[in-house]
Amino acid sequence: MRVGIIVEGRSDAAVITNILKGKLNISKSDIQYLVPEFDYDESSLAEMNSEHFSNWTIVKQNCLNRQKIADFIESFENNRFVVIHLDSDTRTEIGYEVNEPIAINTIADIELLRQNIVDKINEWLENQFVGNIAFAIAIQEIDAWVLSIHANQETGMSPNAKERLFRVINAPNKFSNKEMRKIFSLNDDKYEQYHLLSQDFRKRNNLQSASLKNISLKKFCESLEQFDNE
Repeated sequence: MRVGIIVEGRSDAAVITNILKGKLNISKSDIQYLVPEFDYDESSLAEMNSEHFSNWTIVKQNCLNRQKIADFIESFENNRFVVIHLDSDTRTEIGYEVNEPIAINTIADIELLRQNIVDKINEWLENQFVGNIAFAIAIQEIDAWVLSIHANQETGMSPNAKERLFRVINAPNKFSNKEMRKIFSLNDDKYEQYHLLSQDFRKRNNLQSASLKNISLKKFCESLEQFDNE
């Protein structure tokens, strides 16, 4: 099986890669990142302006253009699908414009918002590639998914998931000093940093436990089941 991934950034790619391993036993060698940032090596990336990196606008552009998606899916190889990722925290920006629901107070709000974002992506895709897309819609941001590994409570309605995540992992006795040095020494390499923080997703039981604390993560995992050939 081959998977194409369209994501907002490197940290998102790392998290989704680990989820694919845990849910479908897909290795990194079977994944192709379909965003411009991954077309360059680290030295080239260091010289690029931040607006050239992937973000929600580049995710949208890939959906509107659809060429990379079509080229990937319509390859002669069978068993291919594409994961499209968006965070919901920028949904009110011009060009994204998914405004409802305004507040995220209940599970029903999360489910409605996720569906509205899926509908927006399908609008950009002109409803093409139905059956070949898995939607990784993180509410509010993908840090909330990672937080579900490290926290003992529901994480899906946190408006400050990134801050909560780094408070939790800085808690006494959470990691050894060696592990902490490794995580924070990678601050400029978001892919490797978030790979370490989300590597528990690579074990199916851990992924299942985490998904019980975050409904948008659970919905993504459920959407992957249609591609499970085991």
